Amino acid sequence: MEENSLHYEKFLIQELRRGSELAFRHFFELYHSELCNYLLAISGDAKLSEEIAQQAFVKMWEKRKKLFIQENGLKKYFFKIAYHLFIDSRRKINREIKLLEQLKQEAHMDILAADSNQFEQKLRLLEAEIENLPEQCKKVFILGKREGLKYREISERLEISIKTVEVHMSKALKRLRTQLSIFF
Repeated sequence: MEENSLHYEKFLIQELRRGSELAFRHFFELYHSELCNYLLAISGDAKLSEEIAQQAFVKMWEKRKKLFIQENGLKKYFFKIAYHLFIDSRRKINREIKLLEQLKQEAHMDILAADSNQFEQKLRLLEAEIENLPEQCKKVFILGKREGLKYREISERLEISIKTVEVHMSKALKRLRTQLSIFF
């Protein structure tokens, strides 16, 4: 590096330490574009790159009084600030994603639990309504729906006609639909 540029960097650091807004504006114009390109290269996100660049300039301004940088190290120091801000933002985003996934899982489990409770409640109501069916109607329904027997098998077991099985099954289903329609 040329001796002039070394003197210039020392002068710029000195002016920044003193709080010179003119020096800071020059510093901003000198590095803003290059810093945004660097951050875009590592993040792949133009908006995030611009936000981090702004944070880096703010942090640089806040730390200006403590700037004790080795020769030819201003740019390196500044870009390191930006890199650390990028890493911090990536960690924050990862924590947020993890938290959102956790909340999503918890919400899903709550929905499943609520659905399970509703299902159990509806099942108890259905069982109670089945118990309230007339005796022969209840036998036909239980044999057909719980035990999975065909109408012919039900008629043989209960020693009634297939037509009677059809009538009882129809009556049971109609009554259950009517009684339970308000719950389902």
